[in-house]
Amino acid sequence: GIDTASFNFGKEVYASGSMIRKDIVVKEGVEQEIAKQIVKVIKNCGIKVQGSIMDKQVRVTGKKIDDLQKVISVIKASEISIPLQYENFRN
Repeated sequence: GIDTASFNFGKEVYASGSMIRKDIVVKEGVEQEIAKQIVKVIKNCGIKVQGSIMDKQVRVTGKKIDDLQKVISVIKASEISIPLQYENFRN
C-alpha cells in the first residue's frame, strides 16, 4: 500500500554468485521546500484555514471539517511532486 515514489533506490552491489544487493530507503516526512509549497497552495486557495509546518509534516487547522476536506482536494489537485498521506483529523 506504499506509493513507489516514496522509495529511494540505492546503488546495486553485486554479491556472491548471481545475487545482487540493493538498498531501498523509504522517504519519511515532507522536505522543507515542498512543505513551503503546500502552505503557499493552502493560503492561495482562499479557505479559512491555517497551514503550519511542524517537523516533517504540514498541519492544517480550521473550524469546519468541510473546509479541511476542501483543502485536501485542493492539495490533491495541485502539482506536488511527492505522494502525500492525509492523517485523520479530530471529530
